[in-house]
Amino acid sequence: MAPNRRRNRNYILAVASLLVIVVACIVAAGCTSTPGAAAGLAGTSWTLASLAGEDGSITPVLDDTAVTAAFSVDGRVGGSAGCNHYSAGYTAEGADLTIEPAVRTEMYCIDPPGVMDQEDRYLALLTEVASYRVEDDLLILADRDGADLLIFEQVVRTPNLPLVGTEWVLESYSTGGDAISSLVGGTTITAQFAADGTVTGNSGCNHYGGEYGLDGTKLSVSSLYSTLMYCTDPGVMEQEARYMSLLGNVSSYRVESNRLTLTDETGTDLLVFVQAREVPPAPLAGTSWTLESYSLNGETVSSVIVGTTITAEFSPDGNVTGSGGCNSYGAGYKVDGMSLSVSSLYSTKMNCNKPEGLMEQENRYFNLLTAATGYRIEGDRLDLLDEDGTGLLSYRAERGDRS
Repeated sequence: MAPNRRRNRNYILAVASLLVIVVACIVAAGCTSTPGAAAGLAGTSWTLASLAGEDGSITPVLDDTAVTAAFSVDGRVGGSAGCNHYSAGYTAEGADLTIEPAVRTEMYCIDPPGVMDQEDRYLALLTEVASYRVEDDLLILADRDGADLLIFEQVVRTPNLPLVGTEWVLESYSTGGDAISSLVGGTTITAQFAADGTVTGNSGCNHYGGEYGLDGTKLSVSSLYSTLMYCTDPGVMEQEARYMSLLGNVSSYRVESNRLTLTDETGTDLLVFVQAREVPPAPLAGTSWTLESYSLNGETVSSVIVGTTITAEFSPDGNVTGSGGCNSYGAGYKVDGMSLSVSSLYSTKMNCNKPEGLMEQENRYFNLLTAATGYRIEGDRLDLLDEDGTGLLSYRAERGDRS
């Protein structure tokens, strides 16, 4: 029996020793683990506070610049690089992190001085990242030797804006594959999804509209139409055609704070919008309005003939005056709430032969003006409506404080 007791005692001692070793390993592992490694990056947003220079010294970002990084759940990181917007793929496993070379838009910023050098440095450092750690509210990205490259501060997340009812301004769009482009200088592209299932906006030159369908995060856009203006500035019409094509290929969407991204059926980002800056509504009376488009038959909308200008100015004394494109005109008007009526219209009697169709357009304009029974103002836009709420005439404000 004695030998068995010795064997049991030896077995117990061996197990105890093994447990001591295991506990020691666990404690050691806990002491050397990277903070934040288990927390993950997906779904977090950060603002860059400082970055490593060529000599390895850490310097703060330039004043009046915002460099951001948002890590999505689908393995993409993107944001503002200070001037341009960028996007890249990333892979995180434990504390290891790799970031692919980024694609970015093609803007060039001169203010503040040095912003483009900072942007190039930031995007280059992203590709050198090998690990990350989170310390309190800081995200620190380091290279393979453990040297700190980029230090971010966490962004306090704000509630996501609703897709429907928010006015969106396009920030960048896909030009194929992972390539993205900023907009042609001086152009603005917008989208607004209404509760009635319609989407409307400006496509850079023309105004457009269509229908949309929603099913969870699935989004489809169909029955697109637009006015028929032609803008001669280089690249504007090509950009517009690309935008309308991409809009028709949308399959889903996501909203992250004040940013809307429309994607195709493979999950590739097609269009990236931000919330439009709120523009106070222009007053009906005292504002100079320029016609942009008009109804042809209640469903079809036409832009104004190139080279012609149609205007309206509603004075506080109850008179509206302007140009019909050829002749000057005047009329009386009355407003009661959102109801509006125009009567007793008169005009000069000139006949303009050029451009072709000008007199027909003017006659159409006068008929629609006197047929209006209501109006709607949204920012710098005025729409005159019929009794069914259908748009007849669409103007933009020409006022000194527009920006």
